[in-house]
Amino acid sequence: MALSLESICKKYGSHTVISFQKFQLTDGVYWLKGANGTGKTTLFRIIAGQTPFDGQVSFRNVNLKKQPVSYRSTISYAEAEPQYPGYITGNDLVRYHQQVRRAKLDDVEKLIERFGMSPFMNQAIGGYSSGMLKKLSLICAFIGEIELFLLDEPLITIDKESATELFSLIKEYRVKGCMFLISSHQDIDPDMLSLDGVFMIQNGDIHKC
Repeated sequence: MALSLESICKKYGSHTVISFQKFQLTDGVYWLKGANGTGKTTLFRIIAGQTPFDGQVSFRNVNLKKQPVSYRSTISYAEAEPQYPGYITGNDLVRYHQQVRRAKLDDVEKLIERFGMSPFMNQAIGGYSSGMLKKLSLICAFIGEIELFLLDEPLITIDKESATELFSLIKEYRVKGCMFLISSHQDIDPDMLSLDGVFMIQNGDIHKC
């Protein structure tokens, strides 16, 4: 199994948000569907290593708690509602990701062009629309040699052209051997993106649809 979660439990105070014994996936593209508030974002933050939890998570035999640096270096998480300091520019943010992930400048520029963000990269992020912020977060997510992509509600606020570009990128990276988990309460057109599985969180547990 490429991704393995075992004995997972996440609580906020006395409220249990996520609780299940085992969830394992082979490489592929998967859709986690469901309405807001069901725990999709919490699950993604657990997998991304961004929130404490009980249990074990490993990706391609690298354990999050035992090998946190190696684990996190293979994963990219694009949040549903990205928030960045308003005074920095789009270029400031992508250059940071480029340097941390040791990516090629040409590859980064191509991503920026594909999402139509080139004219806005020198502007302060505080002046960006919600759609521009979403596209910027997706650009950052695809920078570097990432193996597992966690895309939380990637289709909200972006235009149809950008959504088509996103699906094209997912297909290209899937051919390279990358894995994707996509959360969305919107339907994903199977003609636009072929899925290897669809799941839903109900009462804190994950069920196959």
